Amino acid sequence: MITKIYTSLPGIRTRRRSLGLRAAPLAQTLGVTRSAWCQWEAGATMPSAAYLPALAELLQCSIEELYKDEEETRAAEGVGPYGEAEAQDDDGAD
Repeated sequence: MITKIYTSLPGIRTRRRSLGLRAAPLAQTLGVTRSAWCQWEAGATMPSAAYLPALAELLQCSIEELYKDEEETRAAEGVGPYGEAEAQDDDGAD
């Protein structure tokens, strides 16, 4: 079994933007600097595991969703790269 090693949480920026939230107030609520938050969003650093539950709660998602990038999130929601609904096959065949 291959385990993926995550070096960033791409879902942080996607979730924050989808909720119309600003980085500075979220960082303040978590007790971190805006710079630290921006580094998390940029993928330069990762928040410690201790922040993940509060981070997910602030961003109204699961911890798992924080690991998904925008493309994965759109695919899971059935939305194409340009915002259009993707066609669903009813027969289950690929």
